[in-house]
Amino acid sequence: MHISINTGRLAGRRRSRGKGEGGFTLVEVMVAIMLIGLVLTAAFSTVTQALQTMETSRDYARIAQILQSEMEDLRTMSWSELEALQTSDAGTKELDLTSEFNEAFGLRYRALRLIEDRYSDQKQATIWVKWEDARGNTKTEKTVSWFTQNGLHDYYYRSF
Repeated sequence: MHISINTGRLAGRRRSRGKGEGGFTLVEVMVAIMLIGLVLTAAFSTVTQALQTMETSRDYARIAQILQSEMEDLRTMSWSELEALQTSDAGTKELDLTSEFNEAFGLRYRALRLIEDRYSDQKQATIWVKWEDARGNTKTEKTVSWFTQNGLHDYYYRSF
């Protein structure tokens, strides 16, 4: 009985196949397809999440512009104009956004304003915006500012 052990450079290598016998096994192909599927799934979910994050960022940028614009409109008013506006609002009032804004974004954003008396010479203005995000959730952001009859500088020095 004769036993031959190959310890040379070719040890552990597959025998070369004849013509037409090369290729991958079914298991190798299935593993490759699974790996490609996992990579593509991860890539698509990352892209989807990135697009949702971009849309949320755009929403918050638009909301910040609406809040700042509406509050600046109030800051340009005199005390008597602010009181007249408060009387005409009679509570919470829905604001009309500019026609250019509505043309660009539709009626997706809804702005509201409330002006309340805090003290005899102070008013608090609250402006908030409601909208529906890309996932269908209703969101709200607001800003609050105080107004004094003779201005903040005068109120600050008279109160101490």
